Amino acid sequence: MNETLDEFGATIKYGTVSASKPGFARVRLPDMDNMRTMWLPIAYPKTQDDQACWTYDTGEQVAVLLDAHGEDGVILGAIYSEADLPPTTSRDKFMVRFKDGALLEYDRASHVLTVSGVQKVVVEASATVLVQAGAKVTVDAPDTEFSGNVLVKGKLVGQGGMAVSGGAGSAAVISGNVQVDGDVNANGVIMDAGGNSNHHSH
Repeated sequence: MNETLDEFGATIKYGTVSASKPGFARVRLPDMDNMRTMWLPIAYPKTQDDQACWTYDTGEQVAVLLDAHGEDGVILGAIYSEADLPPTTSRDKFMVRFKDGALLEYDRASHVLTVSGVQKVVVEASATVLVQAGAKVTVDAPDTEFSGNVLVKGKLVGQGGMAVSGGAGSAAVISGNVQVDGDVNANGVIMDAGGNSNHHSH
């Protein structure tokens, strides 16, 4: 322990959280006759202009820096133990695993970022959302919905059939040549550029 801590009699203690709220917790200290601390602040990476907050669970093991009287101090952080083992044994993984099964993981060895076990993902941007991939983006879902305009700058391929609806009072408009490899069935009149009827097929 350095001279500054010795001078004020500050010591590091280990205990379990007995009560918690965002930013603060009370800790029970086994080696001090199970004394329960006052509400102590939790040390976070940022707390002013940028803010990080994660509330401890009751029973979570933490390290506490206490003054000589055990009245004031700060919770340095939660610690792993034989009772609470780390969620991975890999030295290459950054991992945040939640109680409900959600998982955020990055594996620097395989270069894979994984988000799994969530029921809903919300991304809100006031201006632009940009997704860039060097190879391919795959969306695997029963239905995909766009509430606004969609611009496809490359080829549009529909392998499972295609249904186009002009909507209320609108028509589907195609500008450019159209090539059809197969039959064309129309339940209405087919007009040429001059508005003349060319064919009527059912």
